[in-house]
Amino acid sequence: MLHQELDKWFGFTSFKPGQQEVIQSVIDGQNTLGILPTGSGKSLCYQLTTYIKQKPTLIISPLISLMDDQVMQLKIQGEKNAACIHSGLDEEEKRLNIQALTSSRFIFLSPEFLLQPHNFNLIKSLNLGMIVLDEAHCLSEWGYDFRPHYALIGSIIKLFPSATILALTATAPPYLTQDLFQMLQKEFKVIKTQMNRDNIRFSHKNFSDDDEKNAWLLPTLETSGPTIIYVSSKKVCLSLAKQIYHYGFLTGIYHSDLSYQERQTVQHQFINNEIPIIVATSAFGMGINKKDIRTVIHYHLPSSPSNYIQEIGRAGRDGNPSQAISMYQPDDQYLLETLLFTDIITAEDVNDFELGGFVDPYKQEILNLLSSYYSFSQLKSIFEKTYQRKYHGFIRMLGYKSLDQCRRAYMMEFFGETLLNKPDPCCDNDSNIQPFNYFNRKKVKRKIEYQEKLKNLFK
Repeated sequence: MLHQELDKWFGFTSFKPGQQEVIQSVIDGQNTLGILPTGSGKSLCYQLTTYIKQKPTLIISPLISLMDDQVMQLKIQGEKNAACIHSGLDEEEKRLNIQALTSSRFIFLSPEFLLQPHNFNLIKSLNLGMIVLDEAHCLSEWGYDFRPHYALIGSIIKLFPSATILALTATAPPYLTQDLFQMLQKEFKVIKTQMNRDNIRFSHKNFSDDDEKNAWLLPTLETSGPTIIYVSSKKVCLSLAKQIYHYGFLTGIYHSDLSYQERQTVQHQFINNEIPIIVATSAFGMGINKKDIRTVIHYHLPSSPSNYIQEIGRAGRDGNPSQAISMYQPDDQYLLETLLFTDIITAEDVNDFELGGFVDPYKQEILNLLSSYYSFSQLKSIFEKTYQRKYHGFIRMLGYKSLDQCRRAYMMEFFGETLLNKPDPCCDNDSNIQPFNYFNRKKVKRKIEYQEKLKNLFK
């Protein structure tokens, strides 16, 4: 029956690994966590189920770019009944989408929007067949100290007792199911395919300082193909993009301080190969429907294996050879520690908040919100666990920089996966990694030698 529905609605004759099992589980009324790798068609899991159920679906989504991309893909498929409301829309677009809510099959909203009572009133009377937690790892990664509204999603879900919950992610840290239960008070059937992506080769480079990093990076970009370079701060984002531009490449920047229109423009240019390289903070990439990204470079180590696997998974969605390169110099450890632990909420902060003592205003705002749903003892336990998780991820990533064993196996081990068959090439520790040769055309106007002119002409 599912194959007939797949052909009817999408014209496909077969499912990708994991899709059929996830869809059947949801149709059977089971709350389901689907862990499927990037590019494996997670969106189809809720789209086809919605068509079969013939009831509206609420998709709780973490990022504006992700919502926009999925609505666009639905419209390309011919679906007219999709509504999306977020801060990037102008007032007329918001008004039209609000009017369309009651007649929509697919409703995309953020947790922050939903938890505003006057906004929740817009959907509370809908007979939802399904609630989708898209990019569900964000509940664990962001759900307490960064995007606390994620930790309150259970207060919304309990108001739709007949809706089946589908959580979808490409990367599931070992504690995700535990967090889902704590936040939602629901058990989930877990359907998991292998997170490993064989077409992405792993390598790492250690340097003495940033100048040495840049001296290696800039010529590497000549043959890296469409590339995302992740950095840890907006300041580095701007300075590195400037250097790459002066080296000769049109380069986009992407960080949280850009306006919605600026982010949309950069994203559009990158997707359409108008610029070959994006320098970005972690705000970029989730939901970007560009299948031919060949290279993901981490100029600074990410804070955890979960973030690393999530971000490199944006490469090679077309199945062709791609590469993930991480970079490190000794000052990076201090930078990473500062980002991770400077503003972390501790059990002591919760204790001060409970007793009415002084708490940093940023932390107080978060605790005000969370204390409406969790007891003080729960919050103390939550933030003790949060610290331990961050520290464990931090140590794991520091170990990656000096690793002398298989990098892929080291990363997959964090998620409880064992590599049965290593691809070739696999990583720089156990394979002969050859340089990439996906030529990036230099388009910045500057004086160039005749050899480079010939190279640009014939590529």
